[in-house]
Amino acid sequence: MLRRPIVCAIMLWFPAVLCAGVADALPEKGQEVPAFTATDVRGNQVNLDDIVQAKPDLVILFFFTTRTGEEIAVKLRRLDMIYGQDKGKLRIAAIGWQEDEDALEQFAEDLKIKYYVLKDNDDLQRYGPLPGLPLTFIVSQQKILLKALTGSGEAEADLITDVAQTYLRMGKPEETRVLTAEAVEAGEDEKTARNVNGFALTSQGKLDEAQAEFGAIDSKEGLAKVALERGQYDEAVAIADEAGDDNGYAQTVKGVAQMRAGKLDDAATTLEASAAKPATDWQKAEAQNGLGRVRHEQGDVDAALAGYEQAVAIDPLSVTALSNAGAAHRQNGELQKAAQVLEKAQGIRDDDLVVVMLEQIRRELKQAEDVKRGELIRAQIADLRERYEALKAAGRDKPIDEWTTPPIVVAFLPTASSQGVFFDRAGMDVALRREVEARLHQAQTVRVVEREVLDKLLQELNLGTSELVDQNTQLQLGKVLSARMLGFIDFGRIGPDAMLYLRLVDTETTSLAAQLTRNIDRFPSIPALVDDVVREISRNVVNNRRLQGLIADATDEDAVLINLGAQHGVQPGQRFNVIEKGAPIEAGGKVLGHREKTVALLEVTDVEDGYAVCKVTKKNEGAQLANGMKIKQPKSP
Repeated sequence: MLRRPIVCAIMLWFPAVLCAGVADALPEKGQEVPAFTATDVRGNQVNLDDIVQAKPDLVILFFFTTRTGEEIAVKLRRLDMIYGQDKGKLRIAAIGWQEDEDALEQFAEDLKIKYYVLKDNDDLQRYGPLPGLPLTFIVSQQKILLKALTGSGEAEADLITDVAQTYLRMGKPEETRVLTAEAVEAGEDEKTARNVNGFALTSQGKLDEAQAEFGAIDSKEGLAKVALERGQYDEAVAIADEAGDDNGYAQTVKGVAQMRAGKLDDAATTLEASAAKPATDWQKAEAQNGLGRVRHEQGDVDAALAGYEQAVAIDPLSVTALSNAGAAHRQNGELQKAAQVLEKAQGIRDDDLVVVMLEQIRRELKQAEDVKRGELIRAQIADLRERYEALKAAGRDKPIDEWTTPPIVVAFLPTASSQGVFFDRAGMDVALRREVEARLHQAQTVRVVEREVLDKLLQELNLGTSELVDQNTQLQLGKVLSARMLGFIDFGRIGPDAMLYLRLVDTETTSLAAQLTRNIDRFPSIPALVDDVVREISRNVVNNRRLQGLIADATDEDAVLINLGAQHGVQPGQRFNVIEKGAPIEAGGKVLGHREKTVALLEVTDVEDGYAVCKVTKKNEGAQLANGMKIKQPKSP
């Protein structure tokens, strides 16, 4: 099992009276550390703000004396050689507390130290009085204190492994693995370092290698984690039980396995117990986040938020907990709070769900601040309500123009069938639905009814998901919204895999216009998944139909106007046949229809939203074009 980090070790190493004296001076985990400016023993100007603006992964501040800091200073030299100096991933500043500058210079020379060695000054005194030395701070690039290690002993013994675990929490498995190998070479606890290496392999999806690593050191918690990531939930629970109740992280893995299997009550009990067991910071944070996720799924958003916030307090680098908190705030309608939490998560590392949710929420905030837009929507909702009630009373009527291809307008309706499908990340289902809608709208081949308009209309009509199951209600809504198609996005699971199901229903024929299924877990990112969905819809719905319409103005053969435009999918260079009714088709003495006779060929030169401009490229002798004549896209060769 991983060693427990010594964040509160101040009380263990030094008298309580000393700790009481520094409660307000020293930053606590999750707080910003004070900035400082100093000159190192080589005459270099060192400014903490300048250091963090260069965006290193981490900054390590080491407070020491020449009599107490040699062991850790040597460990820091190793870290500096790997990721410091010219690589710029890591920056280290060692502060000799109340030390003579000549002694510090000699200390740096003897140990061949390349990182900054500073003498304390008035700025640095803001960190004091110190509870005891040496004292090591691991600081994020936002100047947030992630971990404090006091004294030598265990702090010195596992320093490189602690930094490796910090990289793991930052979502940097390759850097983690480099440091775990260095930790073993430096003589740190091999099992602890290899355990961290196994979790790095797991995060990369290298489950066979991770299993081999965990198996070599008999890490039950690691083996349980591998089983969990393979979707073998019963196996994960069995291995965790074998590890015993005292193994805090093994029990957390068990709780997550129960959660993914839909056993929420069992998961809550397990995770509550595991959160109180010994484990590293990031592991305890996973327990709290998991407990919050269970509460969220059970519908208690406030309890969920409390769990997520507790996870962040334990591990300020927990992007998952921050992301979940953002989703909870969004669900509560607290968009500003959601944006603030997600911005904090984005500052820690790249995460596609965070990026997608933050973009969506910023767009929603901007729309909410648009007063004119709000007034237009309110007027539009009132009109749509009247149209819905009138249509409901009158029944469905045929369109006035049955020939012209209508523009592809899609209204995505909420569904109830994905209830109970569990995602590890809160808000994943909402983010995916909104992103599909947004990307389809951006593609400009399909129009999507604005989400705000649709939500407000459903609220105005008091239509919930249960009423929307009714097909007549669906078709009436489609007609009111001028939507050619209704879209439905559902989620389900096939074994451990999360699946997205999309259906498009034609509002005129009630037939299924398109459907697709995608395994969410097999795509590298949300944008990759959504792009694939949008391409498939364009291929199956837009590109596979033959457009037909009418001539709107035939007075100029170099500028013939047709009633099809960008909203119908028309593009410059497209061609249309101008057709007339031809010879009848008869059988059994009955006229079954008429052949189509092509009298001219049009080529699109310019496209506007609701119409296009064409030129006549070919025309039968004697043919005359007129307003109202039918046009039709030729068959593909």
